[in-house]
Amino acid sequence: MNKNFLAIEKNIHDFAQGLYFRNEAAIDLVEKDEQKDLLHFDRSGVERLQEIASVLQDFCQPQVRAILQVSEDAKDIKIDFKLVQNQAHQLIQNFSNLEKLVTYSETEAKKKSRNLSKQWLELKQNLLKMDINRIKEIEKSSKTMS
Repeated sequence: MNKNFLAIEKNIHDFAQGLYFRNEAAIDLVEKDEQKDLLHFDRSGVERLQEIASVLQDFCQPQVRAILQVSEDAKDIKIDFKLVQNQAHQLIQNFSNLEKLVTYSETEAKKKSRNLSKQWLELKQNLLKMDINRIKEIEKSSKTMS
């Protein structure tokens, strides 16, 4: 059982690490778009982007960082599948937030008759490469183990 728990925590850690860096990239992209909107005097766009950046920086990143820290020390904690369930749930929420952000950026670009920038497309592709289904499986299976 301990090996199973450690393997699950490793999956969580690896996913969280990827998500952490994608959150960082998203924050940078949002701030860049915010600057563009400021240059075009688009105040409503700036306010929305500031809101998004704030959620990513103040809520999502600390949550993912905490998951990373706990999963790094998994060998030193007692087996706790409720913890695993919570970690997986938070990662799914954070992943979903990034997907929504990319969708929002696509919608905004279309409104302005533009395509997504190369960086946004790269973020979108990197999200598609992440194995969110594995995290969903972990969340589901941890409910039965806790």
